[in-house]
Amino acid sequence: MKKLNVSAFVAMALFMVLVFPAAAQETYDKAVVVQVMRGNVATLGQVKAALNKGDFYAAAEGFWKFAEGQNKIMQYTPPKGSKAEWDRVLGEFVSTALRGVGASGEKDAAKGLAIVEELQKLNKTGHTLFK
Repeated sequence: MKKLNVSAFVAMALFMVLVFPAAAQETYDKAVVVQVMRGNVATLGQVKAALNKGDFYAAAEGFWKFAEGQNKIMQYTPPKGSKAEWDRVLGEFVSTALRGVGASGEKDAAKGLAIVEELQKLNKTGHTLFK
């Protein structure tokens, strides 16, 4: 059985987000954004199911996938809305997803499910502002 070292995982996640930020602003790539968003939809169901089954390793992997995807598209300037708001919403999404990794490591399903709800609210906010 795989063992989840939460501290190391969260430290690595924060390192990657802070050291490898998408510093260079790139032209919005709709195909990449759509791919990330569709991946989020699939991952959302997987994370909820994992938390409900007590499979905290799988939940942590899903939360990590959320953070990784949003961090990947943060480099773009949205075609609608401001870049500052884009960075704020996506940055908050990444931070929230990383808290989900921590909740998974703590084996706290209720906390993890509450974080999923926060991610869904942020997703809705993003769609309202940028879609």
